[in-house]
Amino acid sequence: MVVPRIGPALLVGFVLAVPSLIWGAGSGPVAAGDATPPAVHGGHALAVPAPDDRSPYADRFEETAAIRSLTPEQIAEIGRGEGAGFALPAELNGVPGPRHVLDLAAELDLTPEQVERVQEVVDAMRAEAVSAGDRYLAAVLALEDGFRDGALGSDELRSLVAEAKRREGELATAHLAAHLETAALLTPEQIAAYGRLRGYT
Repeated sequence: MVVPRIGPALLVGFVLAVPSLIWGAGSGPVAAGDATPPAVHGGHALAVPAPDDRSPYADRFEETAAIRSLTPEQIAEIGRGEGAGFALPAELNGVPGPRHVLDLAAELDLTPEQVERVQEVVDAMRAEAVSAGDRYLAAVLALEDGFRDGALGSDELRSLVAEAKRREGELATAHLAAHLETAALLTPEQIAAYGRLRGYT
């Protein structure tokens, strides 16, 4: 590949243009009242976010946000015993979730017995998921507290991470097991219809 040579005139023109690119249109720094001027570090312009730009994590830094690695919505869903994404390995691979099955009872032509049995699965799952969710949130909080305290050692870190992952596994299992129980109560035709109604097939 032939690399074109830059002539002296073109090089000088480029150098003279750089200040305008850095400071904006015009021959000098941005005037007062204009857009936020760029910060300069080591002679190079740095991008400075506009005053209304916020970190995607900004809503997690309220004084009451003890757990910051989860969104407020995730924490609320876990507290209510809802899926919070833990059931996706089953849901997206053709194994129906009990709550959605009840929502689609008419479309799936569930029998009264099926409705009753699936409702029992929902109730049992929610009770187990709320309890498991409480333990999981407590483990995540302990991990974050360890970092906030500033005295977290490697051994304690391993222990806290292992506990958080163990509790997360218990919570996921509670949701996924309910999917298996629900599928066992449905006919193959109902399971296929569920996938179509949910937009998976």
